[in-house]
Amino acid sequence: MDIKLEGAALRTRGNKWSARGTVFVSNMRLVFVADKPDAASGLQAFELPLAFIMDETFKQPIFAANNLSGKCFMVEGGPASGNAVHFTLYFKEGGVGTIIPFFFRSCAYVRSVASRLEQQQQQQQQYQQYDAPSEGTGYPPAATGGDSSEPTAPPPQQLLQTALVDPSDPTKVYLTQPLDSSQQRPDEPKFPAPLV
Repeated sequence: MDIKLEGAALRTRGNKWSARGTVFVSNMRLVFVADKPDAASGLQAFELPLAFIMDETFKQPIFAANNLSGKCFMVEGGPASGNAVHFTLYFKEGGVGTIIPFFFRSCAYVRSVASRLEQQQQQQQQYQQYDAPSEGTGYPPAATGGDSSEPTAPPPQQLLQTALVDPSDPTKVYLTQPLDSSQQRPDEPKFPAPLV
């Protein structure tokens, strides 16, 4: 496959990068690994987390290679930062029938999980609002009009931190409940080295 990246967030000459290589797809991200590193920047791989991908489109032109394009926001700031990298993946040697259905299903799944997390966060905020009675009345605070701000969506990195993938069956993602600091382990978990 070939990739073409463009965006101010890229740290390459001219904020552009194109290379030939291989794409690895999981249910949480796309990873492009170039055949050889870029001579100027040393860039050899690029990760596109599905939670940060937007405006993805698949095109099948008559006289060119099938391609998948869209924009992916940087993990540091997320969509709020406005730092998006525009990507195009060109299928030069097939693989469309395998990658594209899995990619779009995975994007839909990640978005549904993010939507559920957002709903849970909104419910939690409502419960907290009703747990604290308004001053002196003992009743829940009345809804006020005007300047009420809507709760914001959970950042996609929260989704990435709470999802686990079973290596023996990568088609399933398991979500964990957030732990408060008293329930967390003081040391970081140790993982065995992957078999290569």
